[in-house]
Amino acid sequence: MDYVKNNLANFCKKNKVNLIFLVVCLLVIFVSSFCASCIQSDGFKVTVTDLRDETNTGTITTTTVGEDGTPVETETAVKGKVVSGILFVPKDASPENPLPAVVLTHGYLNNREMQLQNAIELARRGFIVLTVDREGHGNYDNSGSQNAMMATNGLYDSAKYLYNLDIVDKSKIGISGHSMGGYTTAATLAADKNVGIVSAGLMQAWSSFMGAGSNVSVGFLKAKDDEFFFTTRENGGTIARDYLNTTTAKTFLGLTADDTIVNKGIYKQTADGGVLVTPEGGQAVDGTFRAIYEIAGVHPQNHESVEGANAVVNFFYNAFGTPNGHKYIAEGKQTWWLKEAFSLLGLIAVIAMLFPLVGLLLKTRFFKSIAVGEQVANENGEMVWVGNKPLEPAPLHGVQKHLTYWIGAIAVAIFSGLTIQPICTEFGKKFFPNTQLYPQDTTNWVCVWAVCTALFALAVVLFLWAINGTVNRFRYKEEASAHTENPFAPAKVQTGIVGLAKTLLLGIIAVASVYIVTYINWQAWTVDFRIWTLAIKVFNIEMLPTMMRYALFFGIFFSVSAIFNEGFRAKNLPEWATILINVFFNIIGVLLMIAIQYGTFTTTGVLWQKDMALGYIVLIPMVPILAISTVISRRMTAKTGNVWLGAVINTLLFTMMTCANTAASFAYVLG
Repeated sequence: MDYVKNNLANFCKKNKVNLIFLVVCLLVIFVSSFCASCIQSDGFKVTVTDLRDETNTGTITTTTVGEDGTPVETETAVKGKVVSGILFVPKDASPENPLPAVVLTHGYLNNREMQLQNAIELARRGFIVLTVDREGHGNYDNSGSQNAMMATNGLYDSAKYLYNLDIVDKSKIGISGHSMGGYTTAATLAADKNVGIVSAGLMQAWSSFMGAGSNVSVGFLKAKDDEFFFTTRENGGTIARDYLNTTTAKTFLGLTADDTIVNKGIYKQTADGGVLVTPEGGQAVDGTFRAIYEIAGVHPQNHESVEGANAVVNFFYNAFGTPNGHKYIAEGKQTWWLKEAFSLLGLIAVIAMLFPLVGLLLKTRFFKSIAVGEQVANENGEMVWVGNKPLEPAPLHGVQKHLTYWIGAIAVAIFSGLTIQPICTEFGKKFFPNTQLYPQDTTNWVCVWAVCTALFALAVVLFLWAINGTVNRFRYKEEASAHTENPFAPAKVQTGIVGLAKTLLLGIIAVASVYIVTYINWQAWTVDFRIWTLAIKVFNIEMLPTMMRYALFFGIFFSVSAIFNEGFRAKNLPEWATILINVFFNIIGVLLMIAIQYGTFTTTGVLWQKDMALGYIVLIPMVPILAISTVISRRMTAKTGNVWLGAVINTLLFTMMTCANTAASFAYVLG
């Protein structure tokens, strides 16, 4: 026992810095998650529950007119089902005090967590809220068909689930969804027209209304500039920012063509059409109403917007009033953004913990052989390396060195940006179509883009190496080899195949540790690590085989990227400057394309590349991923003397993040 204690104490003493760093990361994760949970639950006055495969049953009585003109009552079974949802229940909700309830859902490629801003703001005001995954998204598997994504079941079944709860006011059930979830909202309102479960519906970032019951209030929430919807063909074509001037919008509100729409105005529906009313804050409109909320921003910003949350809260306040037992809270008083900030802090900490964790594991007896060693004096007093040698950067000087350094970086950056559109719109779908084994269409084309970029970078490295070798043979004759750097030297594993196997195992352990912390954190606080669409989140284990299949393709990209990152290192540049240069060139191609697309869009209201309306939205989280992976790559190489540990960690971590945060056209399979 004393031997173990002494060894442990000695290990801790030698690795004090890494231990302190790891403890700080874990403390930041714990504290930030606690704070995020506190805000999400309104100081723990709202119970937040992860629902999986929950069902319930009830009945609803509907009245129709018989052939003789007399009313006929019919009792119909109501079967509620929540495949994957997060339920927010204010603690004063009870059968004696039933509260209004709202189901929220997301759009294409997103998941239930994308509606947290609205869920948090409604729940703290006294509404019962259920935010759900849609078919083929998040933790909701689909039936094996791409058409399943357009189904209304996930939203309508969830509304029925709320209807059957005795703590819910059955006369006050609302629904709202974003983008494709807006379509589902519209379709559910139409399907419920003769049933009467839903009392109000707000369509976010969706412009088609399919009808609703006569006693149902309906609204649209739109961005000023929407990439997909709210355009018309009137007068030769109307862009989204002019939607409020269209006959379509006016007709929806019950107005005439000569009327002027008041943005965010509440139009009570009367026999004479829509009448603008100004209800007191938190007071329900007497009767049904229509509303259109136009907010600043673009399509994907609807669910990451203070103005957007303001509109959602305002709509349901006007539809249902302030819930019984709760005070009116002004729509502008919001806390969701603070929860998002703490979740971002947790995201930073959980990624940062990789560095001290790997540092500690490399000091263990098993992994020590793959770590960079140290210089010690031998018997003759000479300094020699014990263990792996670190990579030695070359000095950056001379025209030839500068041309090699900058031309390669610029060429790859340009290629990575210019190839996005053709790969996304044509070549990606052609060469990597959806299948049962690879069911995520956007992940497929991103894989094609990543592999093409990697192969081009590889070609650039080989070309420059050949050019340098040729020039150096003329310049230095017999000494040419001493002046020609081998760009693939960082890929050499100094400890051979055993060392490579240990490197792979260490990478798996590091990423597994991140997800172990994520799952423990979710069980404790029902929060994960995220900022907008960039997230490390819990996922169904059935997704893991699919993730590993995609990892084969992303592995090519992150391996070549790791070699390329090390090729751009110079002795006369500090490490922080080298990292920033590599980050810049790794992200600038993608970032520039996104900037041109949205710079043009927000200036003119028309997209630069119309066929890339979805493509650049998909790539927005790739910008921070490319930046973070660059840091991981270089720092892990510094710890081991080769590029493979960083490549393994980046491949596993970012493949899992990507696959967990998008949609699948087919059910996940193990084969």
